Amino acid sequence: MDVGKTYRHVHQTQPEKQTTKTNTIQTTHMKIKTSILTLLAAALSAGSSWGQLPISPTSGITRISLTANVTNAVAVPFAKSIPFEGTISAVSGTTLTLAGVTLTPGALTNHAIYIPTHLDPGTVGGAYGRIVNIVSNTGTQVVTDTAIVPFVGDDFQIIEQHTLSSLLGQLTTLQLLGGTSPSNADNVSIEVGGVFTTYFHRTGTGWQLVTDFPTAGPVQGGVSVPFGKGILVRRRGGNRTLTVSGEAITGRFRPTTVASAANNMVNNPFLVPVPLIESGVSAFITSGTTRNNSDTIFIEVGGVFSGYWRRTSNGNFYPISDTSGTGPAVDATVLLNPGKAILFVDRGTAGFGMPQPFNE
Repeated sequence: MDVGKTYRHVHQTQPEKQTTKTNTIQTTHMKIKTSILTLLAAALSAGSSWGQLPISPTSGITRISLTANVTNAVAVPFAKSIPFEGTISAVSGTTLTLAGVTLTPGALTNHAIYIPTHLDPGTVGGAYGRIVNIVSNTGTQVVTDTAIVPFVGDDFQIIEQHTLSSLLGQLTTLQLLGGTSPSNADNVSIEVGGVFTTYFHRTGTGWQLVTDFPTAGPVQGGVSVPFGKGILVRRRGGNRTLTVSGEAITGRFRPTTVASAANNMVNNPFLVPVPLIESGVSAFITSGTTRNNSDTIFIEVGGVFSGYWRRTSNGNFYPISDTSGTGPAVDATVLLNPGKAILFVDRGTAGFGMPQPFNE
């Protein structure tokens, strides 16, 4: 049974949401896969038809460890909420017409749309796994910041994105270290379009742009953290645990990236560690004959960012220190870990993607 492609979730039509609390530090691949298959089996035994959405989005909570006095690449594995789901009924450029929902015009200012299914897996194209920001909406249509081409009949989910305040707290609920200046507070950087913007939490005021200091600028707590993006946290204090909760996606994940060797902070929404060489990202990234013409994936562990590139001739990954791929290839000990975002240098046009790690 192909969990990622065959099923999507019911949110509006199922009155009692079924939730699963998940701690990524303790959860194994097998436990997650078993729990999802159990939910599917229960839904089908209750009489759900093949064309109906059998389960609601899976809620969860995870605790992400931040290393003291270094820059941490932090994933945001959960959407704040998934308030709407339905099917795509028409596609015209950046305008998607939606069936199965009635939206409040102009209300989706901090939302994205995600395509969790592939109507015809044997067909080339489609938008399975794509997630793009919504810039405007009517009652039945959304306009996105990037054109995607889902098939008519594909499922969609509307994702409410976290903000700085909802993700990291504000004033008395702050999860990070606030301070009187950027130099004595944690710094949080959000990347959009290859450009990183940095914020700090000013004691007694709230989130501020670092560039506004020393003047007190507008409070920035409502700034979006795009679901396709992770964040960089420059930790000023000791080790700390960051708690993130919300609703999980379970299918392929293909965020928007900027090419021309731009730095992209790619989110990792999955809750299991996966070896880089087994992750399936090879199907989406641009390989090269040397490091300089290959996409590069940087993985952070304990504040140290290690880079890897993929050689076209043999499909192996190599450390960036091996510029021509003549030394030992990367083995299965190099992991894409839950709670860790990925710094991705996009030199090609293929973009980035991660198959869901259960079955695809």
